Amino acid sequence: MMVKPKDGATGSSSLESNLESLCSLLESDLDKYRTKIIEIVTLCVCQLPDKITVYSTLVGLLNAKNFNFGGEIVEKLVSDLQEKLEAEDFQQAMFIITFLCDLGNSRVLTLSSIVEFLEALLQCVFEENVPQARTDWFVYVVLRVLPWIGLELSEKKKDELENILEGASKYVEGRRKVHLKMLQVWSSSSPHEQEDYLDCLLAQIKSLQSAGWKEKQIARHYVAFDAALQDALQHNLPSFSPPIHREDSNYPLPMVVFRLFDYADCPEDGTVLPGAHSIERFLIEEELNWIIEFNASDRKICAQELTNYARGANVPIAYMILEVLFSQLFRLPLPPQPTGFYGKTFFYIGFSLFRSPVLLDLCRVQSSTMPQVLAQAAELLYQRAATMQPLCLDRLVDWFSFHLSNFGFRWSWNDWKDCVTADRWDAKKIFAREVIERCRRLSYYGQLKEFLPTSFAAMIPPPPDVVCKFDDENQPGYEAASKFLALIQSRSDDNAIMAEIRDEENRYDPDLFGIFFAVLLKTSAKSFSHTFVALSRYSTTLKTIADTSDEMQEVLLCCLFQCWRNNHLRIIILVDKMLKMQILDCGVVISWIFSESLKSETDRQWVWEVLNTALERLSRHIHKVAHDVDILQKRVERQRIEAGEEMEDSDVKTREQEELEQQQEKLENLKDFQKSLFLDVLHVSRMKFTVLLTEFIVHCETEGTDFRTPYYAWINGRFKQIFLMHGADLHEFTDDLRRELFSSTDIDPNVLETFHQFVALRE
Repeated sequence: MMVKPKDGATGSSSLESNLESLCSLLESDLDKYRTKIIEIVTLCVCQLPDKITVYSTLVGLLNAKNFNFGGEIVEKLVSDLQEKLEAEDFQQAMFIITFLCDLGNSRVLTLSSIVEFLEALLQCVFEENVPQARTDWFVYVVLRVLPWIGLELSEKKKDELENILEGASKYVEGRRKVHLKMLQVWSSSSPHEQEDYLDCLLAQIKSLQSAGWKEKQIARHYVAFDAALQDALQHNLPSFSPPIHREDSNYPLPMVVFRLFDYADCPEDGTVLPGAHSIERFLIEEELNWIIEFNASDRKICAQELTNYARGANVPIAYMILEVLFSQLFRLPLPPQPTGFYGKTFFYIGFSLFRSPVLLDLCRVQSSTMPQVLAQAAELLYQRAATMQPLCLDRLVDWFSFHLSNFGFRWSWNDWKDCVTADRWDAKKIFAREVIERCRRLSYYGQLKEFLPTSFAAMIPPPPDVVCKFDDENQPGYEAASKFLALIQSRSDDNAIMAEIRDEENRYDPDLFGIFFAVLLKTSAKSFSHTFVALSRYSTTLKTIADTSDEMQEVLLCCLFQCWRNNHLRIIILVDKMLKMQILDCGVVISWIFSESLKSETDRQWVWEVLNTALERLSRHIHKVAHDVDILQKRVERQRIEAGEEMEDSDVKTREQEELEQQQEKLENLKDFQKSLFLDVLHVSRMKFTVLLTEFIVHCETEGTDFRTPYYAWINGRFKQIFLMHGADLHEFTDDLRRELFSSTDIDPNVLETFHQFVALRE
């Protein structure tokens, strides 16, 4: 049920005319289609939150003519709210709460019952033994509805409104914010304060209060119908109690408010960017976020809807759109949309698969302004790279390199030549180097030399070709390599290969295994497809020998790095492929990542991508098995109900029961392995971090300098990344982590701080 202006008409007057017409039409059909109308209205409340005041006005007009209808729709909304909260659909619950409060403006609900409703929500802050994330959400939603109902309450329920605001303020000002540093994009508060979302919203609400609760952003259509609504009978909201907290409850995580622009960044002769604490900034950002979410499945339509945003004429909307999009891209721990939505390359089997990102479509839809503002944003992000979290820097690299690939890699590269001579750990240098690496993947090596100026010659990577040291006749393994080459070219079977790898004592020789694998990589280097075929052909050899010891798996990894050290994409994909083929174990891959042989690669992005891909692959497998267990449990339960007492008395297990027990055992074993793996990862990385940090602090003390340098920020940021990217899985093992890793009195306080930040996100 869409309500919009008639063709050729503009302004609110035409919409209000449509509302009158629709109200008359629905009134005549209420008896016949009452249930259907109520369902459609409640659906629109959740699916079209930017039209909330349209539907609150419509319900107000219908309630004025049919009191029972108003009561039924309120009853339905409260029931839906309970269901949404129990299902942990907090966003749609928030839309319903906003709509219920707005019904006070359209004279459907009494203000006293709305006050009681908001007070009931605020009572959640007094609950004991519940996560702060739960109480945060209820306070957030109470503050969020005040722009809609605040003016009406200030005029007729002033004392009650002040009590509500005072209660929310005390909570916000007194809550713990240990989590804040983990979620901040930058480690510096200059030039913009990186506020906690509740702190910022409270400041915006107080700014609205100072303005007499008057704002210019919400379209209040019910004002035009004041005469029709003022004498309407009103309903009381039924008493409401939110669902109680359960051990397995999940709540929205806290956020940090992202700021990239201020008024000085916008053109002097243009519209003015609302201040960081103005309610207009909050309301516009909320609507832009909703437009993005609603249209995320079609990026072209999303770009059009963003640029056509109806209430953006009085603000520099291009700047606000980009700030919202970048706030989503850099949101920690995860963006609300897949990173491909904003702009990222997807590689598989030698081809680059591009998912058209919304930032690129915005440049096409609004070509006169958006590319210039986006270039300005890129420059600001580069200048602030020094204090950016490494995980966010990774996302920036992915977006910017893909963006350049769609514009012929044209960029004012010489403006960034300061990074060429910078220190190895300088974030600008890391960013530029990784962007160049990505650009090479998106083009070809020769083109890289064409678009980069001579000032960047030192940052051009080597050709991305395979390197096999056994091509050299002087190498000790040359003769063995020649034998393996002949065997591979003649398509010898696994038995022949394994026989050649055995030594005189009939044991597998690690050196010969490495030579064989190097030759295999060299002969299949033409494409990913060729390499995958080669791995499959000799999978028995690789699995059999790799299963004998961790050392043999390390041989494969070291050999892979030696052969493809100039092509990081090959390493990333081939490690993932061998994990999938169960040639490699996650634990061995992770130990290799932290080994001395890769110490020179610690400042490279690919190393951490391999680490997190390995952990993510295991997590996906566990979630799949858990899903299978859930399906089997429901199937067995259904059989039990259908069979009744016969099945309960029977000692014979059904096929589904046996399969369920097997899958449950498999899931339990996988979770135990995952816990051990995380403990190993965090122990190794903790020890590595502690050792590196201690050594570095001693060095800095000797030199008389501060240890909080780019090097420290990079290592610390990568440690945080493990918690951020795998937080949902790690949360299950919080007690184990605290007991086995983070309770020692001699643990480095900087490492301990990161763990406490992680725990605070969900406790």
